[in-house]
Amino acid sequence: MIISDEQVQRVVEYLHTPEEYVERGGRPILASPSAELVDLVIRELSALPDMRADRIQQAREMLDSEVPTADMVAGKLIGRVLSDSIR
Repeated sequence: MIISDEQVQRVVEYLHTPEEYVERGGRPILASPSAELVDLVIRELSALPDMRADRIQQAREMLDSEVPTADMVAGKLIGRVLSDSIR
């Protein structure tokens, strides 16, 4: 999934002020997923193909119309790393 600039901004904001994202009583707003949910997600992901032909075709079509700049690619990569770091 492509991360939006707004999502990156929220992650950066969270990393600067994590205490604002805690409920009264000291519990985090986001609860840990149950073991059953994790198992379900793992099973569903295991059933997906390693490569999705539709996504590859979509990427090829996007590159035909506009080649992203190095700054655009770097920004998305850094945003994804930041977002994934708070999971």
